[in-house]
Order: sequence, then structure tokens, then C-alpha cells
Amino acid sequence: MRQKTILIAAALAAALLAHDCHAYTAAEAARRVDQILAHPKLATAQMSVLIADVATGEIIYKRNAAQSLVPASNAKIPTTAAALLLLGPDYCFRTAVYAAGEVAPGGAVSGPLVVAGAADPTAGSDIYKSLAKELINRGYTFARGVWTHNALTAEKGDSAEASRNMLTQALTAASFKLASSPQVLATSNAAALIIEHLSMPLGRIILTINKHSLNSWADNLWRSLGCLVAGGPQKMPAFLYRFWADRGLPMQGVRFVDGSGLSRDDRATAQFYVGILRHMAQRPFEWTAFSGSLPVAGEDGTLCKRMQGGCARGRVWAKTGTMHDIASLSGYCTTNGGRLLAFSFLFNNVSGCLESARSLQDMACQELANIDDAPPTSLTQAVPVAATRAR
Repeated sequence: MRQKTILIAAALAAALLAHDCHAYTAAEAARRVDQILAHPKLATAQMSVLIADVATGEIIYKRNAAQSLVPASNAKIPTTAAALLLLGPDYCFRTAVYAAGEVAPGGAVSGPLVVAGAADPTAGSDIYKSLAKELINRGYTFARGVWTHNALTAEKGDSAEASRNMLTQALTAASFKLASSPQVLATSNAAALIIEHLSMPLGRIILTINKHSLNSWADNLWRSLGCLVAGGPQKMPAFLYRFWADRGLPMQGVRFVDGSGLSRDDRATAQFYVGILRHMAQRPFEWTAFSGSLPVAGEDGTLCKRMQGGCARGRVWAKTGTMHDIASLSGYCTTNGGRLLAFSFLFNNVSGCLESARSLQDMACQELANIDDAPPTSLTQAVPVAATRAR
């Protein structure tokens, strides 16, 4: 049975590679997509599907677009998009160490070390040893304790207090001497910057997360946003829900649990993802970083081995999502006629080989790429334009 399933998946993949470019109307492409989604390999699948023109909102195709399903790694889309809108693509997470007091010739600081963190999503536990080593290498030998403001990393369980304890341990292990920390600082104690670390720009962080579906950084970014803008990681689910609701997106059936999509308690709909995709396309400052972070069909990231033939190669860029019975694909497609489409395919309860489900999604994307007509001048069905708010 398993061998038969693998053979079917291979046949679908071969059909995809042999897929030639054609010229279809949107209506013909929608009919073909409907036939693809009726394939027996998807007989048990729950689906939420929506395809729309980004510029006009014209609905090309929909099937249960409001059905709430587990999105898997498509959950990275609302987290990374929100981060770009809140912080901007050039934002760097800054970790800074200050000497709060006079520094004697032998490297002794008369006050404490004050460390300001920004919950860097790219920093790991090695940051503490790195800071201790850098202090020693720069000739600092003593301080009256360590004060921390915010967590230095966004790893699970980190906090300002945890960061202080781990840095204290790293300093002690490096033979940096510490005395009791003062409860307050005299106003005459000037804090001088002695070490500054900047992460890579947020745009590059998000590119790494989405291209390669990096779960650890996605969840770290979720906690970073919690620390910086939501009042704590535990408040992120409610914060992110309000964030997208405030922008006019359809939130019924949407639930946030983490930033990576590893939790099966995450929920989303195809209409929610298409709403985000259209919203981001209206944001010229963040659009380049967001769209550029998505894997490109047949070329890179998690789509490098998918859609390697046919018109979709290089013209579909989308976020993948996979669990043992889940296949998700949401993103953009440029058509033969020059239209930009936003689409979301959410499949749950897929039986058998997931490769078959992914191949069918890819075949549907090929049909979208073949659309050669312009959007109609009057629309009977359209996705509402999400509200655009100032940064």
C-alpha cells in the first residue's frame, strides 16, 4: 500500500514537471483548480482555500475560505509580518553593557555593570560567555554586581532576572570579580557604554525564518515581540489577535499559540492569510522584505525542489507548512497576464503520503500562473481591502 502511495506521488510529481505554460482565463483556471482539489488523494482532507487578485480583491476561487484549520508553519506569516510592521526591516536587536561608575586604571568599575537587552531572537545562551570574555579582553576586572534591563535573549524561560543570573555565572567563571550590588545608584554615577552588540537587521532575520522555516527563531521572535511591544510573551496571543483585527482582517476562526506553528492548537483560515498577504502588498516600506523572505518555487528555501518545471517556477513565492497530516501553502503568484495573486491552501486530515497533497497544491499553482486575462472592470465578489494604518 505504501509503495502504491509513493508511486502515485511520483506520478503526480512527474506530471507537474511536464506541465507546460498555457493561456487561461481566470474562470478556466478556477475550474481546473477545482478539478485538482477533487483528486481522490484529497478525499479525506479538510480544506480552506482562497485565491484573490492582490490589487482588486477579485476572488478567483474559494472553497471553505472561512474554515478554521491547523496552519502548521504558515503560522509564521502573521508573526513575521507583524514584526516588520511594528519594528521595520532595518531594526536591529541591541544588547549593550554600561559601566555605571568610575573605571580605575586596573579595570575596576566603582559601580555595577548595567546590561540592556532587547530579547534578541538570534542570540543563544552563549551570549553570556561571549560578553564575559569581551569584558576581560577589554581589560575590565571588577564591578559591584550586575543590573539587567529586559532579557538578553528570547529563548524560552529567559527574563531580566534569568539574564542577570546567567551573566553573573559567566563572569565568575571568567575570573571577573563581583562585589555586592548597590540598591540604588547615585545621580552622579554616569553610565558609560563599554560594549554594544547588534543583531542582523530584522529583514534578514525574517528571511532566514521564512525561507528555511526556522522554528526556533520564529518562536524566539514571538517572545521578542512579547517583550518589546506586548507587555510579555504570555500576552502575545491576545496582542497579535488585536493587531490584525485592528487592520480589518477577518479574525473568526483564528487563534495564536506560538510563532512557529509547531502547536496543533494554532488555528487560521485561508481568508485570514490572503488578507495579510494583500495588506503587506500595500505596504511599500515593508513589502520588499516580506515578499523577499518567502521561498521561491523551484529556486530556494523550502520550495527549492517544488514546481521546478512549468510556468510557476520563479513566479510563485510562498510559505510552506507541514505536519504528519497537514500540508499548507500560502503566498503570491504572478500570472502570464501580469496579475499578482494571493492564495492560501490549507489542508488538514490528509491521508497517505503528504507528497501527493503538496504535488496537487503545486499543480494548482501552475494553473494560476497560466492566467492570461486582466481583472474584470466590475467585481461581483471581492476580498475587502484591509485597513492601512500609519507606522
